[in-house]
Amino acid sequence: MLKSFRAALALSVITFTALGASSAFAAPLKVVASFTVIADFAKNVGGDRVSITTIVGPDGDAHVYEPSPADAVAMAGADVVLVNGLQFEGYLQRLV
Repeated sequence: MLKSFRAALALSVITFTALGASSAFAAPLKVVASFTVIADFAKNVGGDRVSITTIVGPDGDAHVYEPSPADAVAMAGADVVLVNGLQFEGYLQRLV
């Protein structure tokens, strides 16, 4: 019983070590955030594993923002798009 437990433990350690090492070399996740507060959350959670693009910068107003073609390209290339919701980002429908 103890021998099989040790074998299972060793196999688990080897497996999780290998998985952790492979993810360390993975490309960062491309994240687009609708405005800076959400971008800050994503950066704090994702750290070096995310590459953040913010649609509305720190001096912009998300209520009246007009998206650019570069914003559409950023969203199309994103792995994840983070938004506030509740119709806060009125420009979002024009980008989707």
